[in-house]
Amino acid sequence: MRGTANTWCLEAVPGHRGADARLPDAGTRFSRFSLSTIVAAIYAGGSPILGALMQGSDAGGALAGAELPQRPSIARIFDYYLGGSSHFEVDRGTAEDLTAVLPNLRGHVLAVHGFLRRAVRYLVSSGIDQFLDLGTGLSTTGDVHGAAQRADPCARVAYVDADPVTVRLAERQLHDVRGVTVTEADLRQPASVLTAPGVTSVLDFTRPVGVLAVAALPFITDDAELTGVVAAYRDACPVHSALVLSHLSPVTATPAQISAFGPVAARVGATPAWRSPEDFRCLLDGYEIVEPGLVHTTKWRPELGDAAGLPVDAGADTYSAVGRLASRESTGPLRLTLP
Repeated sequence: MRGTANTWCLEAVPGHRGADARLPDAGTRFSRFSLSTIVAAIYAGGSPILGALMQGSDAGGALAGAELPQRPSIARIFDYYLGGSSHFEVDRGTAEDLTAVLPNLRGHVLAVHGFLRRAVRYLVSSGIDQFLDLGTGLSTTGDVHGAAQRADPCARVAYVDADPVTVRLAERQLHDVRGVTVTEADLRQPASVLTAPGVTSVLDFTRPVGVLAVAALPFITDDAELTGVVAAYRDACPVHSALVLSHLSPVTATPAQISAFGPVAARVGATPAWRSPEDFRCLLDGYEIVEPGLVHTTKWRPELGDAAGLPVDAGADTYSAVGRLASRESTGPLRLTLP
């Protein structure tokens, strides 16, 4: 391994091919990774990104014979920030460009991911054993099914993502994991998500479900559409279900940074909306908000700990909450209401 002030290059070790037969011959140089990525990987347990460095720079093994993606994916960008190996040059380039605009963005992602794990563990401890994960897409360090099944081996998770490449990567990671499915669907179309075989085969909507929406909601930029979409998932779930919610929200980001962030983030297909907690509190209508309420993401039940040992960034631009569906206006059969 050799490096400059900002980046490191890893060279193959002669005679060492590891467990992956796809490793190139000794002497082959791999892509450059920022030192901050390696540091984040160490915090996150190290193995996924260090494995990626040893295996090569792209997740192309899952896409043999297929054209590499030309558009970045928010799920794969998150995977890169979290120290995973399921990302491509287009994702890494966008991630680094985003970090150049908003230097604490990696801390934002780590904060959201830590909150997600804490919330899942909390919900399992309170009796929820099935989860619908909307838009996070990839099984990275500290994944949802891992957090849930460590607490309850019978827990089930349906992952949903709209990006076909991300879904293929996730399917490869999860093909032999019990009680877990991956579905290609757009969360903005609740009827398609909730009736997809990959969802209905593992989730029982006559029992409480934890709906997880921690990354994708800022990309639904129309407020009325966002409210309707979240309400549709709420109305499809029975009493005692839960919503786990995070949203991009200005904390330390300056107006200039927010303005510059949009065009780069738009490479994933839409410019994300920044909303204050007051602006998206309405998404929790119909839920009883679990203490400590809608708070900065790092402040949500930190006593539950972070099993992956990720660092805490108190300046991360994100707020989060968990809501429980304590009652329903209608006592009849569940109905799927669409915006």
